[in-house]
Amino acid sequence: MKIFGRVLVKSIQENNGGIFLLSIKRSESTEEKHVKLVAYTIILYICSIFVPFIAVPSYQSMVYYSRSQWFFSTPFSAYITFMGGMIYIAVILTLYLIFRQRWEGIWFKVVLGAMILASIPAFISSLTNYYYLDNEGIHYNTMKSLKEKEYRWDRISKVHILYRNHQGTTSFYQYRFEMPDGSEITIPSNDKLVEHKWRVENKIKENKIPTTDNFKDPIVD
Repeated sequence: MKIFGRVLVKSIQENNGGIFLLSIKRSESTEEKHVKLVAYTIILYICSIFVPFIAVPSYQSMVYYSRSQWFFSTPFSAYITFMGGMIYIAVILTLYLIFRQRWEGIWFKVVLGAMILASIPAFISSLTNYYYLDNEGIHYNTMKSLKEKEYRWDRISKVHILYRNHQGTTSFYQYRFEMPDGSEITIPSNDKLVEHKWRVENKIKENKIPTTDNFKDPIVD
């Protein structure tokens, strides 16, 4: 009987020891996951500075680019929106790391997961925000739309050519194309547009589109 008691006590001690070791391992595993999550969060903050300028044009060049286009351009708003999506996710992960011990639970994780999923529209909008010009007209996909809209050269009712005076120098600033329904599409000046400006001017003359400009009273900044 004494022998049986000793064996039972020893067995309990060994089991308790095993449970204790298992608890330690689980704790170490959890801490290791949190350390990795901290690293991923920091990386996400850092990558948000430059990844948008790589991911957005790379995706758009593969999906939307065509040789028939005079030039293809991405509005700066697309980069900012993609960057905002990355920072938003990093902030959500930061909140999780701060409050995980206080609000640890399945519902807390579900809410955070839903908030992260809510950033998907921002990434989709940024990847589908672009414009390009070709012989047919101006093709623009705005941030609020997933469908490309075409503004044909022969449908444009008026062109406003805007100039800007910057530090005493007046230069071309942007085109503002007006449609018959009163809607407008603005194409800002950039290196690509300047290179193909002569094509735009030819289309304006070819379709006899009325033009106005503010060269004598430019925008001053």
